Amino acid sequence: VGLEPVRVVEILKDRPSWHRDCRRLTTLYATSTGNGGTLEVLYMQMYAPTTLAPARDFCTLRYTSLLEDGSYVICERSLNGSHAAPTAPPMQSFVRAEMLSSGYLIRPCEGSGSIIIIVDHMDLEPWTVPEVLRPLYESSAVLAHKVTITALRHLRHLAQEAALEVPGGVQQPAAVRSLSLRLSRGFNDAVNGFTDDGWTALASDGMDDVTVVVKATPATREVGVQLATSNGVLCAKASML
Repeated sequence: VGLEPVRVVEILKDRPSWHRDCRRLTTLYATSTGNGGTLEVLYMQMYAPTTLAPARDFCTLRYTSLLEDGSYVICERSLNGSHAAPTAPPMQSFVRAEMLSSGYLIRPCEGSGSIIIIVDHMDLEPWTVPEVLRPLYESSAVLAHKVTITALRHLRHLAQEAALEVPGGVQQPAAVRSLSLRLSRGFNDAVNGFTDDGWTALASDGMDDVTVVVKATPATREVGVQLATSNGVLCAKASML
């Protein structure tokens, strides 16, 4: 891609900016190493693609290093209790998944630009989802499509926009991408309905195939079994096998 290695590093490490399933990425701890590298302990939450499966989260260790030839290496893998490092405690509504040895190699091209090699290796704990959904959690092709190829496409789009940028011009592709990301995040937000996002489940009649949740604003209030809404979001969701 036509981006300098340091810029590629910045983009790839900002996972929420390009990975639509990434809900949150928090740095719990960071320090510099003696050779100029960076060591980080990260906590990441991933949306569930369906109401039939819980969301996933990860606690990982990420190491970034600059090699003598100008290449950058970013290595990341999950932490567990055997490591002497701070880890995020188990979170309600999330299944702790495992990231095995993964990362990026960003090599500078002669002249300008970068050559990028990506390795993604995850164990998404498929045993926690209904059997019919397990291929989605075990497939290398699905992982590549949702993570690896998405990262490469995002880098390519940014490189193309930078090459075509004209002073004073309108950045329409970037605006479209930003809107698309917001729409996707809004959909994922409604499918998952996390309480810390403001979603509240309404009482049901005992049927478990349809869930009704509401995201209330100060102008929204619950009156008995009725909901008085002047400015809020009501979401009815169902997943069918």
